[in-house]
Amino acid sequence: SATAAWAKDSLAGGFTLDSLKHWALLSNFGQESFDQLRSQERRRRRRMIDDDENQPYVDLFSKQISNESNDYLKFQPSPSDFVARAFFGSKHFMAERIILTSIYPLSRSSSITLPRSFAMNDRFLAWRVAMKSPLELILSWNVSNVNGVTMFAYDPSLRKVYHGNCINIAENTIQDRPLAMRGIQLHNRYAQFLLDGMVEEIEFQHKQNHNRNEC
Repeated sequence: SATAAWAKDSLAGGFTLDSLKHWALLSNFGQESFDQLRSQERRRRRRMIDDDENQPYVDLFSKQISNESNDYLKFQPSPSDFVARAFFGSKHFMAERIILTSIYPLSRSSSITLPRSFAMNDRFLAWRVAMKSPLELILSWNVSNVNGVTMFAYDPSLRKVYHGNCINIAENTIQDRPLAMRGIQLHNRYAQFLLDGMVEEIEFQHKQNHNRNEC
């Protein structure tokens, strides 16, 4: 079955804030391949993970989907593609998509058309595919010399989909600046809003498929 084909790609501990933060630090926020780094640089980046004064901002939001949508999603050839398309294709993301589409139309390296699937190093609007498995997709971005990653994931055993972000801005810097803290609070509400839109789109796609099969 499709489930058996990618079950081995499930993360044993589930999707967590720490795993997203660790991946971002080890890969320089998706800009580099950790596997290709020299051992000395690998050790340096591993030490950064335990450095309490150098922790980047990270968030992770999750929401359960219906049993029917879960059954539909787990038999997709690549659930991570489906989840990412639901995120970028949702009504909740539409305003941001329109704005970004007006910024990137002349870029030869980035597509403004939502792809059917996401391959490594593919670019869509401001994002580049930095890591992909059947259950997880991590996209990197860079805006005004600020690097970050956006993560989408799906856990069929918990019926959950995830949306996470990690940005190379120190957490303690945000804590010390009221304006920055306010910006993060707004970001968190918007991220949850986008997650809600992603779930709505997944449920809609499932119902649409169900209705087609009944015809």
